[in-house]
Amino acid sequence: MNRHARVLASAAALMLAGCSSVPLTSIPPLARIDAKTTDLSMLRVAVQLPDALRPRSGGVKLDVVTKVAGEAEAKTSFAMMELSARERGGLPAPPQSSSIFAYRLSPEDAVRFEALRASMVEQGKNGKRGSMGLGVAAREFCRANAGPQALLLVTIYLMTSETKSFIPVAKDFDLLSDPAMAGGLESLQPCGA
Repeated sequence: MNRHARVLASAAALMLAGCSSVPLTSIPPLARIDAKTTDLSMLRVAVQLPDALRPRSGGVKLDVVTKVAGEAEAKTSFAMMELSARERGGLPAPPQSSSIFAYRLSPEDAVRFEALRASMVEQGKNGKRGSMGLGVAAREFCRANAGPQALLLVTIYLMTSETKSFIPVAKDFDLLSDPAMAGGLESLQPCGA
């Protein structure tokens, strides 16, 4: 992955950074999510992108950050698979000139995540305090055939067993408002390349 694609990843990882574009009404339901107990079969992520951008296949990841007392923080990434049309219920209709892409954990990575959680629980039973946090990153994009844009608004949604519906975690974040991200957009490869 090139440097510019990594820069764009930060746009989709805004929910980790507590970006100011998180709607105030989303904070209470998001605060109820417990990464140690959430039902992974219900975990869903959706990214609303302007038609000028598309996520590349395999480019959306769930990042789990774990920290155990006395040890370095660790980040593990899990692959997300695109949802079928029938699995996408509850998502709002995208605004004109935008599309929504929705994902769930791959079966293999759901098993890996369960093993990571079990390890964290076991360490807790052995007296080691720890924490676990979730984040979503769209790491690889391509550029669709579209003219120059005044705004490139991105919205990210999350659904868990605690929220029971898609909750916006970053709403209408303009990728062009960050100079590093805007510069990275110039070097994106066209879709299909």
